[in-house]
Amino acid sequence: MIAAAAAGMLVAGLLPALGGARAPASQHARIQALRARQAALAKTRRAALLDLYSLETRLARSRSTLASLEARSAALARERASTQRRIRVVRHSVVGAQTQLARTLRALYKQGQPDPVAILLGATSVDQAVAGLDDLRRTARSNRRLIARLRRMELRLGRLDTRLESQGRALASARIQAGTAVSALELAAHSRAATLVLLRARADLTRSQVAHLDALAVRAQRRSDTLARAAGTSPTATAEPVTPSTQPRVAGGTRTLVVDAVAYHLPGRTASGLPVGKGIVAVDPSVIPLGTRLSIPGYGDGVAADVGSAVRGNIIDLWMPSRAKALAWGRRTVTITLYG
Repeated sequence: MIAAAAAGMLVAGLLPALGGARAPASQHARIQALRARQAALAKTRRAALLDLYSLETRLARSRSTLASLEARSAALARERASTQRRIRVVRHSVVGAQTQLARTLRALYKQGQPDPVAILLGATSVDQAVAGLDDLRRTARSNRRLIARLRRMELRLGRLDTRLESQGRALASARIQAGTAVSALELAAHSRAATLVLLRARADLTRSQVAHLDALAVRAQRRSDTLARAAGTSPTATAEPVTPSTQPRVAGGTRTLVVDAVAYHLPGRTASGLPVGKGIVAVDPSVIPLGTRLSIPGYGDGVAADVGSAVRGNIIDLWMPSRAKALAWGRRTVTITLYG
């Protein structure tokens, strides 16, 4: 009896020294700090993801605007080329009409001939000469009217060409601005995507650190329990457990679970190697084992085939085929069914 009591006292003295009195305060504080960092990283990642969605939407609109401006510029260039061709044709017609008018006037007012009627008009009588002069006057008037009409047309076409040139300059300026906006948004979207990759890496590192500390705490707990049993005492119940609470794993049959379901829309592949798609669900494997079949109200059937740094505890991520559907779903508390 004395030996047993001495052994018990020795074990009781060893427990604090071995770090087996559940989790030491410093280690527990470090675990809590890492988990707080996990939560902050998850929140930052969500914000960066929403920012990336917004940038992609603005980028799509800017690209559409740029394409529309380029199409309008091409149409305007074609219209101006057609207008300039018409101006050249009108100017050529004016030159022709002016040449014809000059010939007619020379025929009307040519002087110094011995027999103007016979030489100029080829007439053998006064009546024929008068008729010939009337024809020449009508021709001259017609040429003058034609020249005036062509001049007005040339003036209208010139004003149209000037207006088209001004519109072309405005469109060129708008295209430069739209191109600059597209380049800036592409750079911003690339930066956000790189930030998401960095946040994912930091979250993975933090998660591995938490898992390592949890494993150390579990080993310390087991040593403490072993020493306590050897001393014939029960483990103390005052220490705060440091391992996260988990649901029992599904080995067969069916069970239900209340979870927060968060929707997202991103391309890529899952942790299991499958491409993301409808029915692919990210889970915490300590709560829902990978490969478990699920039924989610309002979403349908799925399979636990992915993990995520922000998916801890009773949280699942649901892939949506579009950003609009992901935003419409948001975050919901649902009761899901798990099939073993």
